[in-house]
Amino acid sequence: MRRRNYWIFGATVLMVGAAGACKKAPPPAPAPTAAEPAPAPPAPPVAVAGVSLGRAIDAAKGVAAPMTTFGVRDTVYASVATTGVSPAATLSAKWTFQTGQLVDSTSQKIAPTGPATTEFHISKKSAWPAGKYTVAITLDGGAPMVKEFEIKK
Repeated sequence: MRRRNYWIFGATVLMVGAAGACKKAPPPAPAPTAAEPAPAPPAPPVAVAGVSLGRAIDAAKGVAAPMTTFGVRDTVYASVATTGVSPAATLSAKWTFQTGQLVDSTSQKIAPTGPATTEFHISKKSAWPAGKYTVAITLDGGAPMVKEFEIKK
């Protein structure tokens, strides 16, 4: 009789184990999808790339013919090239005469989404005094990019 109990116990263990094996298998892991695109690198901050001076600008606000010497009745244009991206930045132009006297100071708000050009200019109804001048271009009050020019009679 004891032998029979062992046999029943063994059969019961096998049946319970087999029943456990019949349980529903876990769902398979999802199949890998196409590679997600890598996030775009952050846009470079806006920066002044260069300043050109001339007597005229083109439709893209670039200087038509760069120069550093002007006549006493010329309008002097400064074309400021910027690179980078900014939702809000301020470009400023400070024009001075050789004595340090302020000729003009202007600012423009810009919001570039890539390379851009901004124009500043000075003009005068009467003749400019002959001499050396500078224009200092700053971006958000940072270090100026200075261009020198001369007005001759």
